[in-house]
Amino acid sequence: MNSLSPGADEIRSAQLARRAQLAPGTAAGVTEEMIRGLVDAFYEVVRADPVLGPIFNARVADWGAHKAHLSDFWSSVTLMTGRFKGAPMAAHVGIPGAGAAEFSRWLSLWERTACAVCPPAAASLFVAKAKMIAQSLQLGIAAHRGELPPLAPAPAQTPETSLPAGAAFYARTPSFTAETVPDRLRGAHDTKPGVWGKIWVEAGELAYRIEDPRRPSSVRTLKPGEPPGIVEPTILHSVQPSADARFYVAFFK
Repeated sequence: MNSLSPGADEIRSAQLARRAQLAPGTAAGVTEEMIRGLVDAFYEVVRADPVLGPIFNARVADWGAHKAHLSDFWSSVTLMTGRFKGAPMAAHVGIPGAGAAEFSRWLSLWERTACAVCPPAAASLFVAKAKMIAQSLQLGIAAHRGELPPLAPAPAQTPETSLPAGAAFYARTPSFTAETVPDRLRGAHDTKPGVWGKIWVEAGELAYRIEDPRRPSSVRTLKPGEPPGIVEPTILHSVQPSADARFYVAFFK
C-alpha cells in the first residue's frame, strides 16, 4: 500500500470537516452547547405546558435520554453530524392527539424558546427547520391515518399573530418587568418601516393596545403560553404590564 494514501480515519475526518463547512448551522453560529441549551430549555417549557405536557409526559419515561436523543437530532439537522439514529415519522404517527393544533402550539413554543436563548441567526435557522419538519410530519400522519393531507401546513400562529412569509428574527429586548420596562413602551410608540415584533409574556399579564388611527383601536391581554402580540411596522401601540409581569419583544424583518 502506498504510505501516502489516506487511511480510512483520515478520509472520515476529511468528510466530517467538509460536512461541517457545508452545514447550515455553521454560518449561523450554532454549536453543540447551544443545541443542548435550547433542547433543555424547550422541554422544560413543554413539560409544564397544559396542552403538550400531558402528551409528552405520558410517553417519555427518561427525560435525560429523550433530550440527549433530540440534541442528536438537531445536531444532525443543523450541523450535519449524522449522529441521530431514529425514525421521527414512526415515532409520531401513533401519538393520539397529534393534530394541527398541537403542532401549531409546538411550533409557537419552539419559536419563543429559540428567540429567547439563541442568537438571532441561529434562532431563525432553528425556527425555519422546525416549520419544515412539522409540515413533513403532519403530511405523513395524515397519510398514515388515511386522511386527505392539507394543501398547506398548519400555520404556527393564529391569523392575528402572523408575520409575513420570509420575515426573519434578528434581535430581541431584555426581559422587562413592571419596574424595568422603559417609559416609552408604556406610551404610544412604533417600529421602523419593515420591522415587525412579537411580544412574548413569560409571567404575569400584559395589556397590549393598538393606538394608531390606521387600525381599529383594540386592547388584548397577553399571557404566558398564549400566542404573542403582533407588532406591525409603523403602527402605534403601547403596553401596560401587571405588577408581576415579565416579557420581551422579538424583532423580525
